[in-house]
Amino acid sequence: MKILHLADNLVLGGRERRLLEVIKGLVERGHEVTLVLFRDAIHYHEVYELPIKLIVLKKRFKKDFLVYLKLFKICQDFKPDLVHTWGGVPSVMAVPLTLYCKQKLVNGMIANSVCKPFTKDWFRSRLSFPFSSVVISNSKVGLKAYKVSTRKGVIVSNGFNFKRLNGGVNLASVKDELGIANKQMYIVGMVASINFRKDYPTFIAAAINVLKTRQDVLFVIIGDGEDRQAIEKSIPNSLKTNFRFMGKRQDVDRFVAVFNVGVLATFAEGISNSIMEYMAFGKPVVASDVAGNRELVEDASSGFLVPVGDSVQMGAKIDSLLSDPRLSEMMGKRGVEIIENNFSQVGMTDKYVEVYNKLS
Repeated sequence: MKILHLADNLVLGGRERRLLEVIKGLVERGHEVTLVLFRDAIHYHEVYELPIKLIVLKKRFKKDFLVYLKLFKICQDFKPDLVHTWGGVPSVMAVPLTLYCKQKLVNGMIANSVCKPFTKDWFRSRLSFPFSSVVISNSKVGLKAYKVSTRKGVIVSNGFNFKRLNGGVNLASVKDELGIANKQMYIVGMVASINFRKDYPTFIAAAINVLKTRQDVLFVIIGDGEDRQAIEKSIPNSLKTNFRFMGKRQDVDRFVAVFNVGVLATFAEGISNSIMEYMAFGKPVVASDVAGNRELVEDASSGFLVPVGDSVQMGAKIDSLLSDPRLSEMMGKRGVEIIENNFSQVGMTDKYVEVYNKLS
């Protein structure tokens, strides 16, 4: 089968990681893939090693119709069996393309759990959904938020590629980078963009609560965003040595490997790649009790779900896991089982191929 994938970019992000893993799974099964990006922003450099055709179509200006002509030419030359989009803009751009090429559209623009009326995502969904054969979300809450009909909506959960664990991690080098090579410190981490979608104020408040009774904990933040400066300023000067802001990283796995606890404080969520990574690495999870997280975390089994904005409970759950290594190990093992059984890259790819086969 020949699949034409359209995406904005391959920057560090959950949707982009999912796209990359799907392509890996498809080529392993012998499918032919062409990937078209509309921005020359590629952080996942492993895409260059894949046996696919990678094309970057950059607009010279906002309404550059030459991009459409080039896209039509790609479709003519490649003759895909279907077109699969990743993101709102690619989905809208794919509508005239699929009509012109007479191909079916797999719309994968849903990657969140909120769609407010008259926002960009709302308009893009209304423009592209009527022309889509299938609309895919990685969570139940995503389909519900976008009001996708049961006739078109399909859930394909994220999939973790366990081959990412094969290389191992030099834990000493990571601790050295964090500045704790010669200290007995627990590491609690949160991997997420630092913006209004994530509840960093609650995470910071929870961390401060933990540090009121113990100083042997380092809180590590992997991510960046427009709110970073404000979040850093919210930490008391006396506690700043207990926090590390590492920015955006391509080597997130190295840091997750040294976490004792993985945290995700958020206001709304689909299926979180960060939580999946924590669990795949055998780390217990403390996360906000929102719809998408409930689909992934078994409360009191693979981690703890706490009310949104409740820094007291979040801090207490973090502390309980640090104080009980046996409980942490048990929850970590259960997390690995959940990912292996329900959220593997192999299973995700199988589900996509099943969707493709039904349309071909």
